[in-house]
Amino acid sequence: MSLVVLNYFDRQTLSVLKPIVKADLTLDDKAYSLLTFAFMLPYIVMYVASGRLIERFGTRICMSLFAIGWSIANIASGMSHNFAQLAASRALLGAAEPGVFPIIQRAILNWVPVERRALAIGIVMPAGNLGAILAPPLVAVMTAGIGWRAAFIIPGLIGVSIAMLWWFADTKQAPPPSLDTAQPVAPDEEAASISALLRDKRYWAIIAVRMISDPVWYFYLFWIAGYLQERVGLSLSELGLVGSIPYIVAMLACLVAGRFVDRAAARGHDPIRIQLRLFAITAALMPLGALITMTSSVAIALLIITIVVSVCQTWFVGFNVLLAGLFPVKINASAVGMLGAVGASTSLILNLLAGFILAQFDYVALFAGLAILHPISAVILFVVIGRTRPKPRTTAVESAATSGVAT
Repeated sequence: MSLVVLNYFDRQTLSVLKPIVKADLTLDDKAYSLLTFAFMLPYIVMYVASGRLIERFGTRICMSLFAIGWSIANIASGMSHNFAQLAASRALLGAAEPGVFPIIQRAILNWVPVERRALAIGIVMPAGNLGAILAPPLVAVMTAGIGWRAAFIIPGLIGVSIAMLWWFADTKQAPPPSLDTAQPVAPDEEAASISALLRDKRYWAIIAVRMISDPVWYFYLFWIAGYLQERVGLSLSELGLVGSIPYIVAMLACLVAGRFVDRAAARGHDPIRIQLRLFAITAALMPLGALITMTSSVAIALLIITIVVSVCQTWFVGFNVLLAGLFPVKINASAVGMLGAVGASTSLILNLLAGFILAQFDYVALFAGLAILHPISAVILFVVIGRTRPKPRTTAVESAATSGVAT
């Protein structure tokens, strides 16, 4: 769990320090766009490769190497004195960080019973939010006390230490399933393969949706801290006080969503259909993001940002619930890796162009365009996946009693 927290802390540090680093290294928004590109290009490649590496070498070796790699990258970021050095450090960070998420997915499917998976995913997957929660105040404190470089170097040294602890702790293999605890096996488990996955139109629907919706999260992750400082007027210390609010609420939202899906499944409802309904409800909130630039109130801006971040995080949890319910366990790590890569690919394009868009149209165009992506995605999921799910068979009384929960 601590490595997941550090994963997000380390990637969030630069966005929190954006105004200070830009001034110290003489960078502009176009250069910052290129820094996000330097992070995301290897991030995409390694998201695809990490799933296969995990299935080949296991979680012990892969997590240790990934964590040491991104920690060294973070230390190098703090030692950078020009754009080229910082871009190289961000590239190494991008190559090392994505593997943690396929590892988590594989571990949950191996160890957690089916009836508790949605809650487990809802707890563990958003754990990275703790890093995003801790980043604004801790980065502000370290920067004020010993300089912005320490905000990169100190977490990097901690990450190397924890990675070494992981190597010595992750020595056990998953126990073989007993007759009492064996999990249900998908009908096509033995025939599971990447080629079969890529022939499934449901997976292609999820791929399309991730390509459409993921840029919203990555834009907010890399740009919103700078926006709050440069456009809303927060100081770094003020950002440290309130910048973690969206991520705290997002964690709670993921817990509630995971618990809701599990409880509905325990009552006999199809968890996939429940998850699709949650996608639709939360997507309806996303157009609020277009209103951020229309307010000068810090409180209202934070409220809108909190809603958008919470929806993005519950969607990421929901995608893992869909993968766990639709596809065999043995290819879930690869499925997660490929999805992360395709989602990051369109996010890379947006972040590369963001600096140029800001120079021409300011933030209004960006926030307005991002506000419609989740509603479009929800429609695709319902059209493709919703139609493949068997309709629930209930009596008129049962239908009336459960109409407020799911269909």
